[in-house]
Amino acid sequence: MMTILLILLYVAAFMLECWVLYIAVMSFKAKQDTLHPVVKVLAYVILVFGLILDFFLTFIIGTVLFLSLPKFKGEWTFTARLKRHRSEGGWRGKAAAWICEQLLNPFVVGGHC
Repeated sequence: MMTILLILLYVAAFMLECWVLYIAVMSFKAKQDTLHPVVKVLAYVILVFGLILDFFLTFIIGTVLFLSLPKFKGEWTFTARLKRHRSEGGWRGKAAAWICEQLLNPFVVGGHC
């Protein structure tokens, strides 16, 4: 029982870390033209780290969350997967819409997905 709780805690921490990195990357993206070159380099390091985590989020957490594998053609990010599920509808579409509207879109002018 303790092992299951520990796994759930790690998954929750991983998802929180991905979300915080997403917010940071979207903030950098909004200000990229005004950033100092040193800050841009640091931002790109965070972006690369975030993309690596996004890959694992898409292929591991997303598979469990949506009970389906991602499409291997063009669906390398969690956002791409959310967009597909939203357009397909059903319970996956509702879950994807909630994630987009509540967790991602508020941090990007005009929305993210």
